[in-house]
Amino acid sequence: MDINSLIEMYKREKSSSERANFEDLYQSAAEFCNPAADNIQDRKSKGQRDDNQRVTDIGIKARRMFTAGMMSHLFPQGQNWLRIISQDRDLMKNDNVVRALTSTTKKFMRAIEDSNFYEEMGQCIDHCAYIGTTAIYCEPSKKFVLNFRSHYINQFYFCENYLGEVDTVIREFKLTARQAVQQFGEECSEEILKNASDPKTSTKEYTFIHIVMPRMNTTKTADIKEQKGVASYYIELKAKKMVLESGFDEMPYAVGRFYKTNYEKYGRSPALEVFTTLPLLNRMEVARIRGAERVSNPPWLAPNDGSVRRISNEQGSIIYYNAGNPLSKPEQLRPMDNVVVNDQMIQKKEQEVLEAFYIPLFNPLENRRNMTAFESQERLNLSLQFLTPAVNRLNKYFVIPILERAFGVMLRQGFFEDLAIDELINQTLEFDLVGKASVAARQIELFGTMTAMQQIMSIAQVNPEIFDNVNVDKTARFIQEVNACPIDLQLSEEEVAMKREMRREMQMEAEQRANMTAIANSYAQTNKAPQEGSPAEQLEQME
Repeated sequence: MDINSLIEMYKREKSSSERANFEDLYQSAAEFCNPAADNIQDRKSKGQRDDNQRVTDIGIKARRMFTAGMMSHLFPQGQNWLRIISQDRDLMKNDNVVRALTSTTKKFMRAIEDSNFYEEMGQCIDHCAYIGTTAIYCEPSKKFVLNFRSHYINQFYFCENYLGEVDTVIREFKLTARQAVQQFGEECSEEILKNASDPKTSTKEYTFIHIVMPRMNTTKTADIKEQKGVASYYIELKAKKMVLESGFDEMPYAVGRFYKTNYEKYGRSPALEVFTTLPLLNRMEVARIRGAERVSNPPWLAPNDGSVRRISNEQGSIIYYNAGNPLSKPEQLRPMDNVVVNDQMIQKKEQEVLEAFYIPLFNPLENRRNMTAFESQERLNLSLQFLTPAVNRLNKYFVIPILERAFGVMLRQGFFEDLAIDELINQTLEFDLVGKASVAARQIELFGTMTAMQQIMSIAQVNPEIFDNVNVDKTARFIQEVNACPIDLQLSEEEVAMKREMRREMQMEAEQRANMTAIANSYAQTNKAPQEGSPAEQLEQME
């Protein structure tokens, strides 16, 4: 692709009016929720002092609690929050397939936990809290197999395809001359090569862009790099020079939007839901502080006759006045005891902020005394369903794409030899996310199913034939699936059939034995010997 066209695409996305509008929103939200974050429009120096007039920390507190809650419910460390399954659900009844996929899931989860996934994904979820748009990059790592890198909104731009899916990502970054040569070698411009060799200029920074997009010119005779479905271009911006061109088997970036409207490309955050409340809370806090100051340090009233030397509120100070003129004695103007802004007003607004960040949903113990563990979990699941739209969006367009990228990296490196079985040839695999929030999103179906079963059981007391309308086996498997029961703990249909056949045989043997015992007892009561070949004789011989 022409380098000028690529640069023009970058400039167009950077200077778009939609981008500018959202940057203003994001910057305002960052000032109240994460003042230490990089400025979105103009980067501030490292360690630069925060000069805004923020006096309330409720936005910071809500952001941190939201991030912790979302991470613990989406990606609980130490727990299996995903399963690798086949799109063909019938295959999941095959023991060989179950064992292969279970082993593969364990290897993949081990690689995820050994990498920096949780740290970088935590940054992304943090961005979702107050910005609403984030990005993450996955690449191979020699040390930990996988390496992830989160990116702040001021570092990337993106484009959507006709389906509303992100298929083009443009990342802007800076490298020193020395770093640029380390990464791109002799492909750098002459200026960078010259500066990199001089210690005085080796730290001079240069701007680069990385563009990843669908490849347009794939041909049968193209080079290997051109055979990759996703094109990759690294461009030195000042020199307008292509320093690296390659490709990927899958999109290495994933862009997440927490909320998103149909007509907007960029995402919105919980902080933007209380965009007016946060500055209002700040003003209320300022008013309360000023009111408290007036109560503790009220102004003085003194005559304008020059008899008062100096009025001071300092401890131990002495105020002199004309004793011969009582009217010259100064007095404090005591304000009203009731401060205009009280704690209840502020607490109410703070609660609105916390609710916008879903904080009450992440605390399963709050206001749940005298509840059983089951009742507490049920209420938590129901409350987490308010997160369903956002969680579904993050899972579908952000989490799963980056996991597919990570899986592809490991697959090409030969980590999943367990998948080399006949049953999985030409089969499509997928990720089933089973974190708390993901499972809660499916609890509505389960709740309806359980309600229906309870009503059916009530009717069955009058008419048992109503159970003819229920496939109990499918219902049981659905309950196991929704509650993320491990695959290797579930019995296949063949195992269930064998178990039932054994139970029937045991019941038949028990019934036969009972009949034989009854016949033998009847003969014993008549004091007659059992007839030859009769069940009574057989029972007697068995004993």
